[in-house]
Amino acid sequence: FRSLWPIAMAILLLVLPSSAVSADDGKEDKKVQPPFFPSLINTHTGKPVTSSEFMSPDLCGGCHGEIFAQWKGSMHAHAFVDPVFQALWKIGAQETNGLTDKLCAGCHTAIGTVSEEIVLKDGEFQVSAIAKRGVQCDLCHTVVRSTFLETPTHEPQNASIVLEPGDIKRGPYKDSQSPFHKTAYSELHTKSEFCANCHNVFHPVTNFHIERTYDEWKFSVYAQNGIQCQDCHMKPLEQAIETARTLQILENPGKACAMGPEREQVYTHEFVGGNFTVTSLLGSQEHADIAKKRLQSAAELTLTPPETVEQGNIATLEITVTNVAAGHNLPTSLTEVRQMWLEVVVTDANETTLLHSGNLDDEGNIDPKATIFNAHAVDVKGKHTYKPWEINRFEYNNTIPPKGSSTVDYTFLVPVGVKGPLKAHATLRYRSYPQALANQLLGKDAITLPIVDMVQKEMEIQL
Repeated sequence: FRSLWPIAMAILLLVLPSSAVSADDGKEDKKVQPPFFPSLINTHTGKPVTSSEFMSPDLCGGCHGEIFAQWKGSMHAHAFVDPVFQALWKIGAQETNGLTDKLCAGCHTAIGTVSEEIVLKDGEFQVSAIAKRGVQCDLCHTVVRSTFLETPTHEPQNASIVLEPGDIKRGPYKDSQSPFHKTAYSELHTKSEFCANCHNVFHPVTNFHIERTYDEWKFSVYAQNGIQCQDCHMKPLEQAIETARTLQILENPGKACAMGPEREQVYTHEFVGGNFTVTSLLGSQEHADIAKKRLQSAAELTLTPPETVEQGNIATLEITVTNVAAGHNLPTSLTEVRQMWLEVVVTDANETTLLHSGNLDDEGNIDPKATIFNAHAVDVKGKHTYKPWEINRFEYNNTIPPKGSSTVDYTFLVPVGVKGPLKAHATLRYRSYPQALANQLLGKDAITLPIVDMVQKEMEIQL
């Protein structure tokens, strides 16, 4: 598949239907090829801009100090410098002769993409200082529209946004006023469709859905109840958890600007999901702690004891995992590398182990017989792969949808003469990547990946 990638991409560039580019008046004035393909990001003129046209986040922090501090330690702020992303991006550049460069960069350094300043030199991607700031203030607040109706799937995907850098900053308030810049209300900034443009990722040749967090939300009870991404990921932790569990939007009063008015609803900018690994690695412990708490609120376990427990016979323990507080699947995003799994232990009264599933070996690998909630990605030849550019399909996807559940049966032998009662202990565990993948991308001794125990449950089983 690697050898065919450059050929396939070249053919696609020749045959891909032209898409509309809006001029300043928002009308279609000419048909052109997406200028930063395979990323679908664009500018309002359809031409490159310079990175100097974007305002530094530090400057924004002068008036929006609290919001700036929240953003500064976020995964959005670290989108470009994320070492796991960087390592995988470099492999993609090598194996596709650079054809994945703009695809990945369209979301991780959108300013670097539209300024066409990304250079791979001496094995490192180089951009301007401001482009290194990842998903930043003046990127999001210069988005004028999404072009999702013009994408190959007619869905938001692969940075399908149009940027208009300049003096006008767009946001969720109709009455914003600033002595420093012009303002404009943007309904798009209040909707999940805004986030969707980078949280729906499709293979640019096959249009296979590599990441589909937005679609998981779109077809969920959260979308049906008007709960937007912003209602959970741009609110204080406890409010976010309450909204996710109850489907009730809570107000967060405060000020968006130091000299601005008191508002009924202010959006926080930590943008925290489940990534506690990279934020901790890069020194943002506060964001890592929030991510852990979010993970620990997301699911519940139910243990159902065996109907009969007789010495010398097989017993079956039933465990149900319910997604109670995530507006998308558990896990989500790069589901082919995410690891959410059950560790289950059954012991007798003498603490003799009758069942142990989901333990780790000395190399940090999960028991291959464990129940892991993720997707199994394969290439065109059916070989397992973690490389997004190689993914042809998922052989299975057993992630758990919003408010959905998954039930697993665990069978074990009850030995003759065993002493009761038996004790069953179940733990739902989460790790951002397999340890073997971290070793490959970052070096064998670079990091021992941390694990979060999302929820634990135990019960006694009477003989």
